[in-house]
Amino acid sequence: MGPPGAGKNYVTDRYIRHFVALYVEPYSDDSLMTIFCNVLDWAFLQHEKVTFSAGVRGLKDKITSATIATYTELKNIFRPTPAKSHYTYNLRDVSKVFQGISKTTPRAVRNEEEMIKLWAHECTRVFADRLISEEDRVQFL
Repeated sequence: MGPPGAGKNYVTDRYIRHFVALYVEPYSDDSLMTIFCNVLDWAFLQHEKVTFSAGVRGLKDKITSATIATYTELKNIFRPTPAKSHYTYNLRDVSKVFQGISKTTPRAVRNEEEMIKLWAHECTRVFADRLISEEDRVQFL
């Protein structure tokens, strides 16, 4: 609903009065760190008999900050265009990374290196799978 002209119709004040404009402030990086660190805390503690190693649990802050940094960078680099209109990233994508990590078990991830590989796989699965050109995939990596 833009200004009239070029095929756009005038929108009356009588019609506009039925709508409300809302603005929601985006989360700060500190808030995102708190939210997703708590998600990883829960994921690491949900297994009662076998626990993750201390080294894997120690990666919690680094995984969270790296995921948030990746999300922020992707949002700025891969902007939607008419040819790539599906290049939209939001916090749901970030939560999918943590959702994938939380499905693992201490048996499957025995050390820090395996957790980093899992994190890289989840980021690739969530963020890079929607990239359509080889140039964009290379830039993502």
